Amino acid sequence: MSGITAKYIRLSAEDNDLGESGKTESNSITNQRNLLDAFISRTSELADSNVIEFCDDGWSGKNFERPGFQEMIAKARAGKIQCIVVKDLSRFGRDYLTVGNYISSVFPFLGVRFIAVNDGFDSIRPADIDSLETSFRALIYDFYSRDLSRKIRSIKRFRAQQGDFLSSFAPYGYIKDPAHKKRLIIDPEAAEIVRRIFRLTADGQKKEEIARQLNREGVPTPMLYKRAAGCTRTKWNNLFDENFWTGSLIYGILRDERYVGRIVYGKHTRDRIGHAHVVRVDREDWIIVDDTHEGIVTQEEFDCVQAAIRASGHGAVKNHNHPLQKKIRCGICGYAMSRVQGSAPYFVCRTSRMNAAYTCRCRTPEADILETVTEGLRVQASIAVELSRLWEEQRQGRKKDIATARKNLAGLREKHQRLSQQVSGLYESFVMGEVSKAEYLAAKAAAVRQRDDAAAQISEMEAVLDNMGADGSLRNGFVSAFGKFLEVEEITDEIAADVLKEVRIHPGGRIETVWNYRDELKRLILDLQGDHQDGEQESLDLLQGCLP
Repeated sequence: MSGITAKYIRLSAEDNDLGESGKTESNSITNQRNLLDAFISRTSELADSNVIEFCDDGWSGKNFERPGFQEMIAKARAGKIQCIVVKDLSRFGRDYLTVGNYISSVFPFLGVRFIAVNDGFDSIRPADIDSLETSFRALIYDFYSRDLSRKIRSIKRFRAQQGDFLSSFAPYGYIKDPAHKKRLIIDPEAAEIVRRIFRLTADGQKKEEIARQLNREGVPTPMLYKRAAGCTRTKWNNLFDENFWTGSLIYGILRDERYVGRIVYGKHTRDRIGHAHVVRVDREDWIIVDDTHEGIVTQEEFDCVQAAIRASGHGAVKNHNHPLQKKIRCGICGYAMSRVQGSAPYFVCRTSRMNAAYTCRCRTPEADILETVTEGLRVQASIAVELSRLWEEQRQGRKKDIATARKNLAGLREKHQRLSQQVSGLYESFVMGEVSKAEYLAAKAAAVRQRDDAAAQISEMEAVLDNMGADGSLRNGFVSAFGKFLEVEEITDEIAADVLKEVRIHPGGRIETVWNYRDELKRLILDLQGDHQDGEQESLDLLQGCLP
């Protein structure tokens, strides 16, 4: 078998936790890699293929937004992977319905062979795909994952009740005790900054003033400080590497009870197993254990600061009931703007108050933003309805068959690969002196043109298949998401969460709305352009002119 084989490896946080309790290391990254390498090398049709690896370390099998997984699937959809090999079905995923959909629909649709080594599954055998054994095994993995998640939660709650520190990284001002990784010890240099923040607040300084002072003095933020100390953390709650102190960062430190020497666990929980979205838990359900480590500030100092915050009226920004919470961003610095309530609420950028390097002072009425977003949503909905109409009209005339489309796509991919090899061969012939420079350049230009034409046809054919359901109906995320909002009167939390990515406020009050489902929209337009009828091009051009 020629082409590219992908080996996919996954290790979840649950695997690590159980490993500490005596679980075998059969699921380790190294052992999965060795098993897959050995299988590929002894399988004749795979041994001569190009092998690439995708790995997700610390990701739940219930979460299919894993970065390595998503990259692999994107390459498979682009025709750049012909075979995927995993240790077993549970490494691929632990959601019964999603795994089943990939095995029975997505991979056959893409022409991708799928192998789960330890489960003896190989999609090249049609009987494996719809077998009762495969379905039952996927269901068992799903149940196992849910049961395992409940057990891990129970174990973590028990450990928290014993006073163990369970987070992966110590809070700013602390490090993990080298002799006991579940205990915190003070980091003197960072702890002094924490004490200073508490003192300044107790003396009456506002959080933005403290942030500005620390930025002016060049004090490293928690992120930059920990990076300099060799911290391996990759996900931080900030936008840019040129991270600086902000009022919200100061507020987070001032409200953190861990600085008085107590462990606080369970403030948030995931609303769905394996998914990153979390919801806040009522305080009475938190686990709070006192005197688990040395405090950086005393309880009296902590209480004094909380009283000062309440008295000043400058606590956290209360945007929680607003549908555009955290989605309104300054077009200059990129940071989230604050909502100022009143008879005429407005959004304002406060970055310049905290960092003198920025001069942005954008202030825009909330009513203007909501009007712009609502009108923009109606435009997107109109586009969705019109594109759906054009697609349905085309379908009546073309009657495309999925099997035929797949066959044509496979032929185009082979043609593209052959032309790419031809371009490489021409260069070798030129280097060897077999053809003149003029002959080489002319032949190369012709081959490149044909290759690029094939690439364009591949993109169009992929768009056709992406937009066509198994029954031949339209299947497109943009149309499904926006089509139902044609008569919308106001922006709700659900609408903002589903279709709105962010709103950027630029100097002069220019409002830029960034919507979700851009890739799905592009694929649908590409599909229509590849097979438009007379009179439709004008409509397509008009629709494209409405897009951001």
